Amino acid sequence: MPGMRLTASRARSGRRRRRLVLGLPLALAVVVGGGLAFADVTPTTPPVTGAAAAPTNWGAVPSQPATNASTMMSGNVIAANISLSTIKLSSAFSYLSPGGDGMPQWTRTVTAVAPDGRLEVAWQAANAVHVTPVDQWLRRTGPDAVITGAHEIGGLVAFNDGFALLTRFADHNRWGETAAELIRVRNGHVAFAVKLTGAASHDTSPMLDGQLSWNGSRYAAVFTVHGAGGSENGRWGDKMVYVSDSGRMLSGGRAWGCRGDAGRTLGWSGSSAAYNCYDDMTAAGSALTTGDDMVQAGNGSWVTALSSLGPVSTRKNALTWKIAPRWSTPQAVLFFVNSNSHSARSVILTSTRGTTNVNVHVAPYGRTALLVSWESFLHGAFTGTHFRLIDLNGRFLTPDLVLNIHISGTITVLANGDLVWAFVRQTPVYGHRMHSWPTVTSLFLARLHVSLTVTGSPSPMPTPTMTPTPTTTPMPTTMPPTSAPSVPAAPSTVAGTHF
Repeated sequence: MPGMRLTASRARSGRRRRRLVLGLPLALAVVVGGGLAFADVTPTTPPVTGAAAAPTNWGAVPSQPATNASTMMSGNVIAANISLSTIKLSSAFSYLSPGGDGMPQWTRTVTAVAPDGRLEVAWQAANAVHVTPVDQWLRRTGPDAVITGAHEIGGLVAFNDGFALLTRFADHNRWGETAAELIRVRNGHVAFAVKLTGAASHDTSPMLDGQLSWNGSRYAAVFTVHGAGGSENGRWGDKMVYVSDSGRMLSGGRAWGCRGDAGRTLGWSGSSAAYNCYDDMTAAGSALTTGDDMVQAGNGSWVTALSSLGPVSTRKNALTWKIAPRWSTPQAVLFFVNSNSHSARSVILTSTRGTTNVNVHVAPYGRTALLVSWESFLHGAFTGTHFRLIDLNGRFLTPDLVLNIHISGTITVLANGDLVWAFVRQTPVYGHRMHSWPTVTSLFLARLHVSLTVTGSPSPMPTPTMTPTPTTTPMPTTMPPTSAPSVPAAPSTVAGTHF
């Protein structure tokens, strides 16, 4: 399915300008203007609201090991139906990349669901971000949108008419580092592309480790920044900005937030962004930060999934939660915050000495439970991805379900409660540095339907029904790690729209 090819020429004479050039079959070119042009906006420093906020009155945060819920009996199991589909990629995808410490980590993929139920899947090629459209049964519905020159997927929001992407591009600054940008693609055309760092705000973004969220009227984006001049020259920090639906920088946000060595989260609390970071004081700055999952549970509380050297212990200020290192290896921790009651607590999910637990994710499952997952490895060897259902108090409803399928990005919740994520069928590599980074040419999508079978009592879980389709392959699930099944042949590569 041939697609229209659009490229963005990046000419700089004085100030940077961008144009979309439409490539026609006869090699004719026309300049696309008006609403399709990139918005070349040099941001001013957003007002800093409470950057030096005083510590709150929350006090010490209690922590506890996870326990079994009273409804969990010996016969409880997760009845999981995992279906897979495959997408053949038009470019190679380097599924491992160096983390802040130089060790390999999963290259982030992001799956987002639009209001009409269709999905967008973002993945990184060598010098572009591809966004692949698929339907709710994980079938490709068209060619990729290709954002040429984009590096890293900081966040993705799907709409019925396209998507918004937080990414970064090459830029001119004293460090030669990239600039953060927010791009909105609407009906196959770039509606706006706005720079979020630049000379006016004396900052760059050499890595995002970001989050992007939309509340129906404006965007909130949070990402790593590096000072490039001014009073913050050379300093690492976090930045949070608001952007309007038309691509205009809005007031509010934070020019220099918190360090957040252990992670950062972003959500919405009414009309304001719920932005937090987690600091364990073990790294030099937020260059080593990763974005973490934070979801709002059915009871209104916020739940954050962390891979951490200790539980959250206190609230340092309006933005920062402090982690007290306690263990020699990272463990899976859930952090519950109830803003209404001014209470918070940590629930420790894993505690096996010597085992490292990373890549922790959490997603709501109905209104009464959460699905949490994490990867474990011992002495550098991958030992499986763990799935558990827990209640809203952090108590286990099931034992671990352990699979070889991993999760390298956000878990998306469909309208009927099923969970979807993108991944590659490769064994994780942990524990040693790499000199070359392997690639794949197929991306897999997993759709997980979960229900809880409880011996002697009714299931408290929703049991949405997933209609099988010929394009997916059911995956048998067992308690030991199991290999992914064969998947149908991928569709032929299709040319997409290039920006």
